[in-house]
Amino acid sequence: MRAHLAVPASRLTEVAGAILLLCLTLLGVYLCIDLRDIAWQNARRNALTLLSVIEEGVGHNIRSYDLSLRTAAHAAAGTDGAALATELRRLAAFNAAAIGAGLGSIAVTDREGRVIATSDPGTLPMSDLSGLPEFQALRAAPDSGLILKGPSRSLLTGRQIIRMSRAVALPDGSFAGIVTGALDLGQFHARFDRLRFDDGLIVNVFHQDGTLLIRVPSKRDALGRSISAGPGYAAYRASERGEFIGRSYLDGAMRLYSFANLEDLPLIVTVATSVESIRAHWIFKAAIIAALMLGLNILSFGFMILVKREVGRHAAAAASTRAANAALTVLARTDGLTGLPNRRSYDEHFAEAWTQAACFGTPLSLLIVDADHFKQFNDRFGHRRGDDVLRAIADCLRGTLPTGGLGFRIGGEEFVALLPDRDAAAAGAVAESLRRAVVNLQIAHAPEVGGLATVSIGVAGVDPRSGEAPETLFLSADAALYAAKTAGRNRVRTAPPAARILPAAVA
Repeated sequence: MRAHLAVPASRLTEVAGAILLLCLTLLGVYLCIDLRDIAWQNARRNALTLLSVIEEGVGHNIRSYDLSLRTAAHAAAGTDGAALATELRRLAAFNAAAIGAGLGSIAVTDREGRVIATSDPGTLPMSDLSGLPEFQALRAAPDSGLILKGPSRSLLTGRQIIRMSRAVALPDGSFAGIVTGALDLGQFHARFDRLRFDDGLIVNVFHQDGTLLIRVPSKRDALGRSISAGPGYAAYRASERGEFIGRSYLDGAMRLYSFANLEDLPLIVTVATSVESIRAHWIFKAAIIAALMLGLNILSFGFMILVKREVGRHAAAAASTRAANAALTVLARTDGLTGLPNRRSYDEHFAEAWTQAACFGTPLSLLIVDADHFKQFNDRFGHRRGDDVLRAIADCLRGTLPTGGLGFRIGGEEFVALLPDRDAAAAGAVAESLRRAVVNLQIAHAPEVGGLATVSIGVAGVDPRSGEAPETLFLSADAALYAAKTAGRNRVRTAPPAARILPAAVA
């Protein structure tokens, strides 16, 4: 706790600001990542939903139409031509009602490929369909089941279609022709377009051999192309349904593919979503969030700078105040002329020295120093020269005091020296050294007072354990100073132990 409190406020401000900037940055990164994940989740969910709709719609239409082809093939195997034509028209009407537009007419051929009946009497029939690949395939293997081919242009209507064909088999299993129909791609595209796909979304219907049969939005040059050599085709054939991200074999664009193989039909339905379109759904919002976070970071950084500056100013002001208070404290206890501690400081140090001496049983001595004939000096040489003399005496006092000794100016021309751990004899030697140091300054004075500036010094020592009052030491030294002046000044006098002056005798 103390270490924490000792950390400078500016440093705490920097740390708090750095943590705030880091938190804002991490928040922005988290929001951008969350937007990206939501965009991908929505893309996957939408693709799967659309895949289910397309899978059901395409599968239902083709299965229903294939059922009609089965019925037509069965009818062609046991009825005459007139009855067959009637049956085909009935099936066409049923398909139009049950499935809707987009289904071509149904045609039936004989075993040589000649058209013998169609479901649309208004369609000009082709006389021979034996050249169709599915006719040749079904004649070679009548049990091949449903065959889808295309996209191609219808020989009957001239429209883009996907052909659906089945073999007509006689009761003995021999080949008797084919029944063929068509899915109109134009109608399929129109139906898909009504779903209003998002930009970047493509629906594909492939034959199981990899041939592209239907593409929405329509792209004519892509229809009929095979993707069997591409990596996506391998994924389509590896599982019934699934999802992967890869490049289109047809145009090279990166897409998210959701696919399903239609049950019992040779078809693969895919919904492809452009990665760029998915990115477009979140990147703009992410850019806005990034800009907002950058703005917040800039504002926070600026606020941190201002706070740090204010903290610095406050700290500087507090330091200045402490320095000023310390200076005032020193000034309150220092004599402005000599630089020595003043009377107030003497009182504090004396009380402390007395307590310490009483505690450890050590002696304590006191010197009282007074400048001789100082009033006459001021009258003769002026107060400025008198101040110089006082400063000189203070310098001598500093120079002669031993280690641990303290000098004070307690008023006017009077100085005091406090000497812990020294008895009266040792203090007297110090006083004599001080007196001589002042004489050696050779400061000129009036001839009638000796011609030199001098000092008189009173010395007193005491053992604080003797039971005497603290005031006794000062009074004894003052009495010794009076004795020195009476004896002619420029003297050192030491108060004898038996001559202690009690506070009651001061008056």
